[in-house]
Amino acid sequence: MNRFRGWVLVVWGLPLSGAAATVVAAIVSLTRTDALPRPRPSRMSQVPARYAAESLGRSAIERDPFRTTRAPVDVPYDPMRSVSEGVAAAAQPKPTLLLTGIVWGPSPEAVLEGLPGVDGARVLRVGDMVAGIGVKRIEPRRVTVVGMDTVWVLTVRQPWQ
Repeated sequence: MNRFRGWVLVVWGLPLSGAAATVVAAIVSLTRTDALPRPRPSRMSQVPARYAAESLGRSAIERDPFRTTRAPVDVPYDPMRSVSEGVAAAAQPKPTLLLTGIVWGPSPEAVLEGLPGVDGARVLRVGDMVAGIGVKRIEPRRVTVVGMDTVWVLTVRQPWQ
């Protein structure tokens, strides 16, 4: 029975003492504000009494606090520009390239079909570019073509013997 009475005192005593401490702290802080010493303002912490609210925004924009260089971006933000670039990139499908043949010699050449904007076959050497697609390497049995964020390794379907 004594053990039970002790737990009852703890369970009720802690919340009641916390509430009493809160009431005492509120009363003391409300009645004794003039007794506390006030800190003296230093020269560094003084804020001018009047300032234009617009100047705060202007200084924040000029310093650009969210960039590591603390300088404004070169291209202004335009949400419609990013959407139109995405549509333009999606509108251009990757071409289906076909290696028709390889002409081997002192400067090898590749005969490619399916280049964008070109009707028929085109003969290209290493380094030649057509519509953003360039020949990177020509080997005896395959040709490496680079462009449009893609690398094609093309082989001749039926090599001549």
